[in-house]
Amino acid sequence: MNKIEFKDIEYACAIVENKSFTKAAQTLFITQPTLSQYIKNMHKRLGVKIFRMDGKEIILTEEGALFYERGRQLLMERDNLINDLNQIAKSGRGILKLALPLGRGSHILSEMLPDFQSKFPLAEVRLIEGSSIELVNCVEKGLSDLVIINEPSFPLHIDYEILGYEKMLLVIAKASKWVKYIEYNDNNQPYIDINYLQEAPFILHRNWQHSGQLERIILKNAGIKPKIILETKNLEASYRLAAMDYGITFLSEYHINRLMKNGETYNCLIDDPVSNMGIIIGYKNKDNLSYLAREFLNLAKNKMSNIKKA
Repeated sequence: MNKIEFKDIEYACAIVENKSFTKAAQTLFITQPTLSQYIKNMHKRLGVKIFRMDGKEIILTEEGALFYERGRQLLMERDNLINDLNQIAKSGRGILKLALPLGRGSHILSEMLPDFQSKFPLAEVRLIEGSSIELVNCVEKGLSDLVIINEPSFPLHIDYEILGYEKMLLVIAKASKWVKYIEYNDNNQPYIDINYLQEAPFILHRNWQHSGQLERIILKNAGIKPKIILETKNLEASYRLAAMDYGITFLSEYHINRLMKNGETYNCLIDDPVSNMGIIIGYKNKDNLSYLAREFLNLAKNKMSNIKKA
């Protein structure tokens, strides 16, 4: 067997974790044919078959399972060594591994990464995207340094800090017939008794998303079996469709503030404690965080504090 290269492990891990050659190639910034050819050549060079195909399903061989498990550990040890060396020198070099859901990540990255990269131009940022439970698992396994999500309903086995709080609001188009049920509280904030919406069409998010899980809890608490006109993982699409009076949707204040253009919707408070959400940043062990991870943690706390006050 020829010697194993880190590139072999990186490419194999990308395929396993994305469950697709096409998606893996995208994360590696190469084409799918290039990746397929590399794996084919790697099999010949190593004399070991890592993957086999069952129709369109990618399956690890017995050797492949060992290759992935031990290889992933080697990559982690390599990254930890790089970070430890740079932490001693505080050079700003090293690797920061972040885990973010798609919706929140689209905003957090634009607000935090430019400042972080400006301070640490030599740092490499690696991003993992997925559902909340997948991302927390990445931190537990050491695949990511930090995760930023809404405080989940499932038990957490990592440490975390609360960055702030936000409310989940009900988004209703100003042209909607359901606006007749909207009232205003003493702070002139619109709110609605969700029980009036028994017959309303709802745009819900996927039940594997944190927002989708909370929506279903709120509706269940209200005794509503919703008329679901659409399910989507796309937060921006759900807002745009609600603004066009296609249906009613739920979104966090954070997302609404970045999607609303001309006051085209009423964004209503809901009388359910579940709608008050904590935003957390989690890590496996704060004492073991790399220099870059600690710096990003401090940046996130400062940024979220400023956003909340704005």
